[in-house]
Amino acid sequence: MWISFSLGMSMFAVSPVTTLIMDDYSINRGTASLLVGLIPLTHLLLAIPGSMLVSRIGPRKLIFLGAVLGSTPILSFLAVNFPLLVITRVIYGIGLALVFPSFGPLAMHWFRPKELPVMNGLFVAALTLGMAISSFAIAPISEAVGWKAALSIFGGVPLLGAFFWIALGQRAQASVQLVGHLTFKSTLRIVRSRNTLLIAAADAGPYALLTAAVAWLPTYYHEVHGMSLSEAGSLMGLLSLAGAISLVAASLLVLRIRRRRPMLIVPGVIVGFAGFGSFLLADTPLVVVAVVVLGAAAWFYVPTLLTIPMELPGADANSVAVTFGTLMSMGSIFTMISPLTVGVTTDLLGSYIPGLALFSVLAWSLMVAGAMLPETGKAEPQTTHR
Repeated sequence: MWISFSLGMSMFAVSPVTTLIMDDYSINRGTASLLVGLIPLTHLLLAIPGSMLVSRIGPRKLIFLGAVLGSTPILSFLAVNFPLLVITRVIYGIGLALVFPSFGPLAMHWFRPKELPVMNGLFVAALTLGMAISSFAIAPISEAVGWKAALSIFGGVPLLGAFFWIALGQRAQASVQLVGHLTFKSTLRIVRSRNTLLIAAADAGPYALLTAAVAWLPTYYHEVHGMSLSEAGSLMGLLSLAGAISLVAASLLVLRIRRRRPMLIVPGVIVGFAGFGSFLLADTPLVVVAVVVLGAAAWFYVPTLLTIPMELPGADANSVAVTFGTLMSMGSIFTMISPLTVGVTTDLLGSYIPGLALFSVLAWSLMVAGAMLPETGKAEPQTTHR
């Protein structure tokens, strides 16, 4: 959870200070969007191969390596030009792509079936809490020490998690009994299965909207509605904080509500409307409500969605790792293009609204895919828990 929390600090830390970055490097919005958009690109390319490495290298080593690579933004203070800053972000994305698929097999073997939704929720809640803290703090710290130093401060936190993981997590590898090495053929079979594709589609829409919103809403609020960078960053902090609280609430609620599909469909309906509200209500006090609801709906479903692969018939550690990798990889297609699309359409059309509206509509993929997934929560979950 500490590694997840610390990695979350750097995910969207650049968003509240995007204006400062554009000014310092003399770049446009489309170029600046690469700071967020290239992270999903690394996930698209590496998440599935990373999930295959889980069965060969083991989750303990991959989590350590991922935490070390995820601390690369500590070098932001050395970024004398924009390409160097982009490199730190890409390597950070590689680290995240190694940690996430490694978590699923560990959770399956360390926790009882009824505990899995709780642990899945807490793992992601830690990530969103890190996002919230950096969103609240990045602008004030940047005013004091500069935006490069501020990014370096948040970027270095995962190193502490990597140290304690390698020092205290000695039993992690022995605790997981992986079922042989995954081959390309078996991996492809899991990736192409109907349920895997639906799980990935359910997450892709809300994740793309969330990425576009966090990447550009602070700049939209600042440029169009005259908010200070600190005020705009605080709204994004509220969004992430609402997500963290929503994740904890969903983790507890899923203990009482055994059905999985309603936990996807209900937030799937809400998230699109909240997306529209986050920019259409920007000049009213209701924008706070819209942002909070968006943050809550965009994360509420995650504990359930991450639990479904563990409950499917025949699920084992390898299949869960590949499903997690596919979820990250396929979702990254949309999250890669979402900030870039908003940035480019704004440069071309002079308005943020068309791009943000597009991804608010796409966020309803959660509702559609949730209705099409099988119900796995009515019977006792099938796992390979030891």
